[in-house]
Amino acid sequence: MHGLVSLLDEKHTQKTKEIWQTLKEKCRFGGIDSTPFPHFSWLIAEDFNWPALKKCMEEIAAETHPFTVQTNGLGIFSGYLPVIYIPLVRTEALSKLHRLIWERTQEIGTNIVSYYAPENWTPHITLAYEDIKRGNISCAMQKLAFQNFKWKFEVDNLSFIQQEDDVIGQMQSKFKFKGSK
Repeated sequence: MHGLVSLLDEKHTQKTKEIWQTLKEKCRFGGIDSTPFPHFSWLIAEDFNWPALKKCMEEIAAETHPFTVQTNGLGIFSGYLPVIYIPLVRTEALSKLHRLIWERTQEIGTNIVSYYAPENWTPHITLAYEDIKRGNISCAMQKLAFQNFKWKFEVDNLSFIQQEDDVIGQMQSKFKFKGSK
C-alpha cells in the first residue's frame, strides 16, 4: 500500500521518533519501522498512476498555503489489528484539503482504502500498529497515557510514501506548499 501523506515538522518528527523508540525498547513494538517517516495520511491506495499522481500533487501543493494543526490526546483504533495513535483535531482547513486530495486522486488511484473517504477519515499520527497484542498493549498505555499530546505544528507539504508488501516504506516525493519556507 502507498500513502499520500504530510510529514511532520522537525520538532514533532523528533518527538514521534522518541516515542517509537521507547515503545520499541520497552514494549517490543517494531511494526512502525515499516514506515519510518512520522506523518499523517491523507489517503492510502494499492497503487497509483505515478505520472498523474505527481502532477496532481504538484498542483495541490501550488494551490495550498501552509496551515497549523493541533493534536489532542491519544487514541486506539480497536479490533483485530489495533492501532495506537495521536489524533489531529479535524478543522475546516484540514477537511477542505482532504476532500480536495480525495476528489483529485479518485481517477488515478487503484483500490483507495475507504477508511480515508471524507466521511470516514480520522486524521492521526500512528504510534504503534501490526504487533499490538493483548499482552503488550498495557505497556504502551503505561508509557503514553500520562504524556501531553496537545501539539501544534505547521503542515507545509504533500508527500508520497511508496511501500511494497514487506519492504520498508520509501519517500518518493515531497512537494512544499505555496509560500513554505
